[in-house]
Formats: sequence, structure tokens, C-alpha cells
Amino acid sequence: MFRRAVTLASCLLILIGCSVATAAQYELKIQTAVPSSSMYFKTMERLGQRIERLSGGEIKVEVFADGAIVKAFEILDAVSDGIVNGGQAWTHYWSGKNPAGLLFAAPTAGLGKGLDQTALLSWAWEGDGHKLLNEYYQKVLGADIVAWLCMPMGPEPFGWFPKKFQSMEELTKMKFRSPPGIPSETFREIGMPVVSMPGSEIVPAAQRGVIDAAEWISPGDDLYLGLADVWKHYYIQGLHQVDSIGDVYINKEWYESLPERLQVVIQESIKAAVADQINMNVSVNSAAIKKLVDEKGVQLHETPEDYYKAYMKATTKILDKYSAKYPFFQKVRASLEDWAELTVPYQVQVNGAYYKMGKTAMEAGAVK
Repeated sequence: MFRRAVTLASCLLILIGCSVATAAQYELKIQTAVPSSSMYFKTMERLGQRIERLSGGEIKVEVFADGAIVKAFEILDAVSDGIVNGGQAWTHYWSGKNPAGLLFAAPTAGLGKGLDQTALLSWAWEGDGHKLLNEYYQKVLGADIVAWLCMPMGPEPFGWFPKKFQSMEELTKMKFRSPPGIPSETFREIGMPVVSMPGSEIVPAAQRGVIDAAEWISPGDDLYLGLADVWKHYYIQGLHQVDSIGDVYINKEWYESLPERLQVVIQESIKAAVADQINMNVSVNSAAIKKLVDEKGVQLHETPEDYYKAYMKATTKILDKYSAKYPFFQKVRASLEDWAELTVPYQVQVNGAYYKMGKTAMEAGAVK
């Protein structure tokens, strides 16, 4: 009898313990700016799963595809107002409110200083990046959120063209689909006629002759969008969004209501999403390139040298214009320039070794 009582009591304690460990006390709803088919949506799903596991089930996370609750360009206000308490987008979405947003998400041509994506991430997590990012959202834009950079997407390819080109002069004769804002301004500065449009309109616009060439996001996303059915000449090396990083938002009031240990769970889970995205980029984009070449007949080309010189020079001119007009833009730019002075010399040397090693292997036929 005693043994049975002990057994029943033990079972009861186990059941109670399980219910406490798995009972969700908080709900986090994350509205993304991407469709459910995107690999970036998958990154957010993994983030939600990680938060749930590391919180021991105290936080329940739901991730929503673009438009499920609010549309992409409504996400910032929705998170700030508490319509949802989490969001994912890109800081340059809000550049219309203040153009400094572009410097966090996609500093054109590496700020004209050669700042690569790895260095931009290190500025966010080891330098002043996140401090300035939250100053941008909370003080400059007046949003009640906390934010982190966590979705490295770049480097984004230059784009898709109807034929191989040898110089910048040829590019000035092609109407090119470009992202809006500073990237488009910079293309115009080097003489390229550009137009901006949503991704869903690129293929129809090309078929109607509205555009001659276009860029989108990455080999994986470009393949899914069907750009290889329109163009066969693909230039991987571009500068307009060579650094491209998405961010995650949490409603500030909700976040600060959490126990500190759960705040740490969220922050460390977001940091882990950086590695998730890097790993996924290599896997998905490498497979996409192989399919584009082997099955779609796409030709890959080296971007001409004069493009780099022209675009980087134009970038500096455009950034100077915004620095003179917007003090916070200049504040962020100065911080990034200091980081570029620190990191670019090292990154050039170490990445040069990887490039030469890979090129040597390909030339020797070790990889095809």
C-alpha cells in the first residue's frame, strides 16, 4: 500500500512538473515580410522553434507569412502598436521616414569603403550597430520596439541580362529593374536607366519589353521567380546590395515585461538565426546555381572592372548628399566608416585566400 502511494505520488509530481514546464505563459506572434515559400520564412520558423525550446515552452511562437495579419510595409507600425508583438523586415523599408535605414540593412557598395557582409554583422553584434539601430527605431522613428540584425542575405547578384556585356557603356543602353532609393539613385548616377517594381511584376514587365534586365535577391529566390526563363546571362557579382541583412522586431513593452532569463532566450535565439541564415544561403544558393547552369542553360559571367570603380565612386557622392541633409544618417555612416577602417584590410587579405584557393581548385578540375 505504501509502495503504491509513493508510486502514485511520484507520477503526480512528474505530471505536475511536465505541465509547468510546457505551459505557455507568453505568446509571440511574428509577422514576416516574405511568403511562406521563402527560405527567409523558414529562418523565422526555426527562430520560433528555438525560442520555444530554450524557454521550456514558456513562450509560444507563431510565425506568419507576408500579409497574413498586416502587409509588409505595415509591419513596423503593427509591432510598435501591439497589433502583433513581433516582426521581420528590412530596415531600408523605412528609409522613406529617414534614409539612415539603408545603412543598417544594405549600405550600398559596402559604404563605398569595401565593407563586406561579415564585417557589417560584426559591427552590429560587436560594435555600435545594435545601439544605433535601436536609436534609429526608438528615437528617430519613435517606434516602441527593440530590434536586431540577424538575416544576412547578400551578396546579392548584379542581375540578369539579355546578353553578355563588356563595359559600363553597354549598360547605359539597357533599362534595368533596381531596388528603389539609394541603389537606384546610384545606378542613375553611373548612367543606367532604372525602374523599380515588385518582384511579382519583373517577368511580365520583361515580356512586355518594359525592362531589358533586372535584379532580384539571390540565386535561390531568382530561380523560384522564374528569371532564368526570361534571361540566360547572370552576373553574380554586384554592389547595389552587396551587404543585405534583414532584422527582427519585438514590441518593447512586451519584451521588457518578460523575466530577464526569457529576454536572454530571445536575444540568443536571434543571434543563432544569423548562423542559420548563413548556412542556408550557402546550401540553397549553391544548389540553385547548379540547377540554373545545368538545367536552365544559364551562363555565369564576371562583372567588368569598370563597374566597380564607377559604382563605388557614385555611391560616395550619393551618401555625401544624404549626410549633409540628415545628421543621424551621418552619425551612422561615421560609425560604419570607422568599422571599415578597422576591418576591411583584414577581410580583403583573408577572403583573398579563400577566393584564390577555390579558383585554383576549379582551374585544376578538382571541382567543376
